[in-house]
Amino acid sequence: MGFIKLGEIVWFVSMFFIIPGCGSSEQDMIQNSRGASYSQGYGDGCATGEKEAGSLEAQMQKDARKYLTKSKYKEGWDDGYKECFFRKSKILERDKKKLS
Repeated sequence: MGFIKLGEIVWFVSMFFIIPGCGSSEQDMIQNSRGASYSQGYGDGCATGEKEAGSLEAQMQKDARKYLTKSKYKEGWDDGYKECFFRKSKILERDKKKLS
């Protein structure tokens, strides 16, 4: 395994702060306009999606009762999972290529 340059480390760490913030205000607006149940589901689904994509920081979250009984929670969870899984997968794949 080769040495990692300082510039690559700075770039890699900065992506944790820049990329998640790119769409956060838009995501917040969408979540808030659909209600608290959707927003909670979205957050839980997003965390789960990031974890399953390979994030070491995220934790899987799902309120099974709400998922089965609250359509807005289920809709939010599904939306959050899909968006965050694919976004995190792309970020991790790109970073892996840069480090190799």
